[in-house]
Amino acid sequence: MCYHIKACGKNFVAAIYFKDKAMAHENDGHRARLRERMMKEGLAAFQDHEVLELLLFQYLPRKDTNKLAHKLLAAFGSLSGVLDASPQQLMTVDGVSEVTACNLAMLKEVWRRYRSSESNRILLDGLHSIVSYANELVSESYNERVVVVYLDHATKYMYREVFDSTSNEQVSVEIKRIVSTALRIGAAGVIMFHCHVKGACRPSEEDICFTEQLNFALASINVALLEHIIFNNDKDYYSFYVHGDISAMQQSYKKIHG
Repeated sequence: MCYHIKACGKNFVAAIYFKDKAMAHENDGHRARLRERMMKEGLAAFQDHEVLELLLFQYLPRKDTNKLAHKLLAAFGSLSGVLDASPQQLMTVDGVSEVTACNLAMLKEVWRRYRSSESNRILLDGLHSIVSYANELVSESYNERVVVVYLDHATKYMYREVFDSTSNEQVSVEIKRIVSTALRIGAAGVIMFHCHVKGACRPSEEDICFTEQLNFALASINVALLEHIIFNNDKDYYSFYVHGDISAMQQSYKKIHG
């Protein structure tokens, strides 16, 4: 009889072990899928509890962060409520340690520091400042390069993305990615510039088509395409804004969508 009880005990412990191992494997897969989405799409399509999960992954490597994320949202009402909470308030939620509370509370302070730093960056409010800034970024490129700059409502720099090709022929840029980034950071306007390594700086049919498609895509989310400038190696440039192309594209969008 004693032997039977001992065996059952071993089996019980083994069952718990394998159950925990299976849950850990399932959590790892869930975390990997969320990280992959973030890398591909940004956070624009994420729900608030998923954003919290991503944050909690860093501090709680083995726990079920989905449940804790929902607990936090229930306690503080929204994602902003969670990030506005003090460490002491966060620690009143079951499962939130001092380390986790400190890291969550720090995010808002980091964001404030970031915004303060960004406020000192360049103001891109005219053709001269835009051309000067653009030349710094594309003049040293030996291959085709596209730079997309995201601006706030005051036309101050928020963020930029640089796309380089592996040859001097062309560079691949996805409109979907630009739209996703604009949504993710809350941009109000976009400026794009790129270089023609060979030949004149006048836009090709592909350049015009891409710019019009980008203008339509951004306008659909209330983000303005403010400028697209093409440079060549002779320091010449073509401005879509100066030549009236941007205005024409915006008027075309209004006629179609009202």
